[in-house]
Amino acid sequence: MKAPNFSAERIAKFVCGPGKRQTFFRDGKTPGLGLRVTAAGAKTYVFETRMRNRTMRLTIGDERTWTISAAQKEATRLKTLTDQGLDPRKIKAEHDAAEEAARRKIEGDAVLVSEAWQAYLDHHAKRWAPKYIESHRFVSQPGGRPKKKGGGKGLTAPGVLTPILQMRLKDVTAPVLTQWVVKESARRAGVAREGFALFRTFWRWCATRPEYQSVIDDKVIDDKDLRAEVPAKKSKRFDVLERAHLKPWFTSVRALANPVISAYLQTLILTGARRDEIASIRWEDVDFRWNAIWVKDKVAKEGRKIPLTPYLSGLLSTLRRENKSRWVFSSPRAAGGRIREPRKAHQRALSAAGLKYVSVHGLRRTFASLAEWLEMPRGVVAQLMGHAPNATAEKHYINRPLELLAVWHNKYEAWILSQAGVKFGKRRPQRKTPATRNPPRLRLVSSR
Repeated sequence: MKAPNFSAERIAKFVCGPGKRQTFFRDGKTPGLGLRVTAAGAKTYVFETRMRNRTMRLTIGDERTWTISAAQKEATRLKTLTDQGLDPRKIKAEHDAAEEAARRKIEGDAVLVSEAWQAYLDHHAKRWAPKYIESHRFVSQPGGRPKKKGGGKGLTAPGVLTPILQMRLKDVTAPVLTQWVVKESARRAGVAREGFALFRTFWRWCATRPEYQSVIDDKVIDDKDLRAEVPAKKSKRFDVLERAHLKPWFTSVRALANPVISAYLQTLILTGARRDEIASIRWEDVDFRWNAIWVKDKVAKEGRKIPLTPYLSGLLSTLRRENKSRWVFSSPRAAGGRIREPRKAHQRALSAAGLKYVSVHGLRRTFASLAEWLEMPRGVVAQLMGHAPNATAEKHYINRPLELLAVWHNKYEAWILSQAGVKFGKRRPQRKTPATRNPPRLRLVSSR
């Protein structure tokens, strides 16, 4: 029996069959057009046909928003496509994808680099170490805030990546990056190199994200002209003091006007510890009785104990008599009360000594380099410096007590001081008194 043609009156009378979730009614006029009526009373136009020996059913739209004539035209269009062997679903998916790409491009054209940068940091927040996150914040800081170091005088400078972060993603090109690198390298070459390395990783991440990959050119960071302008990484091999440099270095450092910074720099070269490990020492961490110092360690959470050598003990004892702060290397002008930035003072000492630039961290490398002159065991050097053990024996079997470390550490200090021409002798013997010259003899009394 032929199905009746759809009309408003007939559609109004269509109801779902008893006990069914939905019932389909077909239009006698338009092939493939149907009306689905649910048990809840919802009515929707659908298109149904067979294609490649399978039934295909597509939703056209709600009966309340689609007129009968519009639904018939849409069903006729879909039927024409299927008769030609074309799948309307695939055509619709391709059309939707094209529209989505166009929408993303329109929205992406307005996306700032800073927005993608923040998304990049949020994406890796739980995976990165705090220090690595801080390095990203340092190169992208807006600047203009009161300085925390150097006594808090002045305002911080904008991060090296700040000019790039203020641009749109689509405007970042190889010539733009090249100009930026040249400008920043003239002022701060090392920071510019580090900033470019972090930006390069960030840009490659953007190239993997669907929301950015259609906007950016992922090849700009590999431009030959750009890479040629990026400052080369300076070798750390020469960032040390040689044996011949010790005498002028110690002479200049000991002559510094600030005794705290003078003692701090000498402590670094005599212990090989990290700069912040030494800066954060408190008086409660120094044991003058047992000649030991507790220092914080980035490898061992509980910290590590190093010997308090004789000359170093004298330096700290002098500071203790004049220092009322809880910090050994205190700084009244610093926000935290302890030394923060000794680079300027160290640079003045190097200039006065006629020596080339050596970073504060270079004094740690100096410790490891000069230890070779004494043929100090590598394990001892690593334990003093706080390096993680890299051999099975070091990890699980060898446990060097403080006394054994002190044997080598005292030798190292004595050799350094002799090369530097620093005269530091032992305490003078106590003057003999009449009682000590002729001590009274003990008489043995018989128990009988």
